[in-house]
This record gives sequence, structure tokens and C-alpha cells, in this order.
Amino acid sequence: MKICALFGGPHKKGNTATLLEEVLDGAREAGHETLRIDLAGMDIRPCKGCMACKKPKAAGCVQKDAMPEVLDTVRAADVLIFATPMYWWNLAGPLKNTVDRFFALPFNVAAEESAFAGKKAMLVMTSGQPSDRDGREGLEMIFKKMCTFTGMQWMGTVTAGTNDIPLSQQPEALRTARDAGAGL
Repeated sequence: MKICALFGGPHKKGNTATLLEEVLDGAREAGHETLRIDLAGMDIRPCKGCMACKKPKAAGCVQKDAMPEVLDTVRAADVLIFATPMYWWNLAGPLKNTVDRFFALPFNVAAEESAFAGKKAMLVMTSGQPSDRDGREGLEMIFKKMCTFTGMQWMGTVTAGTNDIPLSQQPEALRTARDAGAGL
């Protein structure tokens, strides 16, 4: 399987990146092909809401940035992994811009037009708070609903709180992440 990981965090070696790499290592060990796209620093602009991409015979989004390259990779993937630190009970800006720009693709599974139908999806998320009070379930719910609407198969969430204990010192969380990747 081809796995595309969309990494929205700003720290290429931070906690979210560490958790994501464990998932990808597990997937590679299981024989899957992986690609990680670091979205922070790429020129991916927010959706303008102009609807040009939905006009008859539209050739996609009218913005000229790095998004066409990302969309080509997303189309070719069997599995999408969305990786983000949780910022203010939401996903990080680079991933938010990217997901919003998915609007340029056909996505409504009810209309049998989804570019996402049949793909698997997973959320990898970290938070600076313990899980019992950080609100991670709200962000997870958004991704579950996105999967339902687009026809993707929800594969679950890999998550860790990193408030006082660096992820590198949480072997159970790292093991869980690697196992999740192997299970894809």
C-alpha cells in the first residue's frame, strides 16, 4: 500500500513528528511504501472560497502554489495519515490549509464522486495536556466525520499527551504508534 503522511506541525523533530515516524516505521516494517510531506514551510495558501474549482470543466484550484503536487500525492495514496499537534483545540494551520483545499477534489461519497472513497485514514495527534482534559476527542470527531462524508475508512487515532513528559520517554505511546502503523 502507498501511505501518504501529511505532517502539519512546525517542528520536524518534535513530539508529533516523533509519533508520526513511529507509525511510519511500523508501516514500512509491514511492507508498505511511505511518504511524509512536511506541510509547514510549503507554499499552501488558505482556500479563498471562490468556488472556481467547482465550475464546469474547472481544472482545479485557481491558486498557484504547492497544492497541486500535494493533491497528486493524495490521489495516488491508499492511506492518508493526518499528523498534527493540537493547537487551541484544532489542527495546526498548515494541515488546516491543506485539508480545506481538498475542496478542489470531488469529495461527496453520497453523489458517488469522491476522490477519497476507498482510502484509509488515520489521525496522529499530540497535545500539551493530559488526555483527560485536553479535548482531543473533538478534533478526532472532525476527522471521523470527514471520513464518513468522503468515503474513507477510519483507521483510528494515535495520540499522546506531552505536557511534562517528552514523547521520547513514553515507550508505551511509541509502541502503540508503531503497532498502529504495522496494522495498516
